[in-house]
Amino acid sequence: MGVPAFFRWLCARNPKALLEVLENSDESCLSNNPDIDNLYLDMNGIIHPCSHPDQGGIPIPVTYDDMFVNVFHYIDRLVDIVRPKELIYMAIDGVAPRAKLNQQRSRRFRAAQESIRIQKEKERLRDYWRTQGLNSDALNTYIEKNFDSNQITPGTEFMQKLNIALQYYIYDRMNNNPLFRNILIIFNDSSIPGEGEHKILQFVRDQRKQMNYKTVRHCLYGADADLIMLGLSTHEPYFYVIRETIMANDDKQCSICQQKGHFFTDCKKREKVIDDLNGEIKQYNQIQQQQKTKLIQVDFQILQLNIVREFLYFETRDLQASLKGQYDLERIIDDFVFMCFLVGNDFLPHIPCLKITEGGIDCLLIIYKTILSQIGDYLTNCGELNLQQMNQFLFHVGLIEDELIKGQEKKKEIVKNRRERNAEMKEQKIMTAPEFSIVDTQKEILSKFKSALKEKLTEINQQEIDQAQSAKSSQELKKWKAVSYKQRYYQEKFGIKPTQFREFQHRIKISYLEALAWTLKYYYQGCVDWGWFYPYHYAPFAQDLTNLDQCMFEFSLNTPFKPYQQLLAVLPPQSAQFLPRPYQQLMLESSSPIADFYPTDFVVDLKGKKFAWLGEVVLPFVDADRLIKASNIGVNLSKLEQERDRLGQTLIFSLKKHEIFNFQQCHIQVQVDWLPRFPVGSEIKSPIPTMGNILNNQIICGALLKTMIESDASFIQNQIRKGTIMPPEFLDEYYMNQCEQNKRSFGGEAVRRIVYSILGVKQVRRLDRSQDDFDQIKKQTKL
Repeated sequence: MGVPAFFRWLCARNPKALLEVLENSDESCLSNNPDIDNLYLDMNGIIHPCSHPDQGGIPIPVTYDDMFVNVFHYIDRLVDIVRPKELIYMAIDGVAPRAKLNQQRSRRFRAAQESIRIQKEKERLRDYWRTQGLNSDALNTYIEKNFDSNQITPGTEFMQKLNIALQYYIYDRMNNNPLFRNILIIFNDSSIPGEGEHKILQFVRDQRKQMNYKTVRHCLYGADADLIMLGLSTHEPYFYVIRETIMANDDKQCSICQQKGHFFTDCKKREKVIDDLNGEIKQYNQIQQQQKTKLIQVDFQILQLNIVREFLYFETRDLQASLKGQYDLERIIDDFVFMCFLVGNDFLPHIPCLKITEGGIDCLLIIYKTILSQIGDYLTNCGELNLQQMNQFLFHVGLIEDELIKGQEKKKEIVKNRRERNAEMKEQKIMTAPEFSIVDTQKEILSKFKSALKEKLTEINQQEIDQAQSAKSSQELKKWKAVSYKQRYYQEKFGIKPTQFREFQHRIKISYLEALAWTLKYYYQGCVDWGWFYPYHYAPFAQDLTNLDQCMFEFSLNTPFKPYQQLLAVLPPQSAQFLPRPYQQLMLESSSPIADFYPTDFVVDLKGKKFAWLGEVVLPFVDADRLIKASNIGVNLSKLEQERDRLGQTLIFSLKKHEIFNFQQCHIQVQVDWLPRFPVGSEIKSPIPTMGNILNNQIICGALLKTMIESDASFIQNQIRKGTIMPPEFLDEYYMNQCEQNKRSFGGEAVRRIVYSILGVKQVRRLDRSQDDFDQIKKQTKL
């Protein structure tokens, strides 16, 4: 899930960071996109849409083999776009830390609940369409296909078969596809503990520590917005994130002409026009025409983190004077990554007053720039919290907390009233008979059905949200007081009465501080405690995070769950079939010692949520000791079932004649145990009947034992390596002036007024600044 809305916020604030992908028409063409050395694939972002596609562009699979073929073509598409020159690293989520398991558990229980409702709506809508004279084979297949995405979890039969299929895919492409032949491929599958993106980032960190490390151009694919923060945390100047198009034209708004459909960088009214823009558009349209023959018809965008870094420099460069020679962009980037934790991610909930869609990040940046020169140091240092500075920072967040929440509540009431006025109109629209044409293809019919289904589900979800918001909302606005609101919040969310608050405040303060410290270490150092997790569903108020510099905490490394233990921890009883039969009884029988882990009825808290999928699933937390004890039942498992519960190996693949050359080319030093699995010249059988065997194999495979690190005395983790050739600068003052207009979105302008007023700071906007020759700046800009 990552950080909802962060990607959109970042692109709205800094649109030039977003690059629309230009595809290659054939394998002989050079890439139209940034030159990339290493491509990293967070595979779960590929597996999910390829196994149960919700949008068009991906064929609907019926069997596991269909899903695996979708995954193969999806990777092909990415490799054809990116064209990595040295390395591909493919990582699938393995067993995750407990901090992540709780989020996975909530998501899987919610998915099981939602699947029942969605299936009923599919069948209801299909039956209605039949009354209108439409019966489609593709539509029936789509409705009858009921793939349970919960099996995309380590330890299931599906993941075991996928791991085998992907190894075949690597052998096939490296033997037969020129784009794969002269590079290394590293495959880290679901049998190895750790989230895919964090296994990748650990590999990047290990690379950077090597003596012979060169400037590497990295590209990371993944669907989660927290990949942006992870990329920034590496302090690599050439780092890109590629993902499916999420900022469609309807989401863009120009700050010059105020029209939707584009950012100001593409506005026809701006004075300077890109000289070769028309040529690029013409080329792009030609490529789009050719794309119609592709099996995977999904559009992609690339986020250029070097431009994000440059944007953060322009946002904070005024601090150079007040910091008196101590200004350090790399430290500021680390602090920015940390501040984003406060708006929530997979490991901890957001502070109540801080929401990205309500100006949360803008608020944090303004406070940070206001007080940084006064607090004596940065908030973080190489993955460690500076508690004294963080304590002062959160104190200032607490000062504006009441006003932010008041503004959010008023806005909710306005939105609620507007939705109630439109409810009758929406209902009429849903019941309108669908429009069909005799020339509609099966694909077009299915697309119309998905759109109608999505609209109906959105309406149902909105009704649930409105019901959740209506309770007591008018009373809360009338009787508004900061203390009483806090009491209502803590009693409603935590069950804490006012007489219990003092003792509870200390407990939740320590827990939230641990959550911030653990998450920061996780991003910069790897997992420091596999068993730690934040033991609450909600966050405290910033006002209650006081005296943090006097708090003590520590982490113990522990060990991760085994795959079957994770399945017992995260799966709902509706998905018990993905475990071996003896373990299923632990989930399904009322006499099970852990039967209370699997409630069939649970609360989804929608109050304060803009979308239903953001609802907080309130489930009991799993007791690890009880789960481990219950799982040690000494059952007899088949050989394949035993394999699914074992620790695997990271595999590395190379063309035999390039074995030594590839390691030198990639500038990595690794210890490899070469495996005699498929000797050179042998035949490799396909695990997928529709795909052929591989003849005369020329690829060797080994177990990657470890990455050898030769520490460089001059190496500093949170700094650019010495000798790095930095990318050219793209931004300037004129561009930043235009970006200033985009702060109206996501509640940024309202938050600015509140923060500046309460902190007593004069609001200085970029547009108010005098410039020696503004016209000259416009002429020199490279938009």
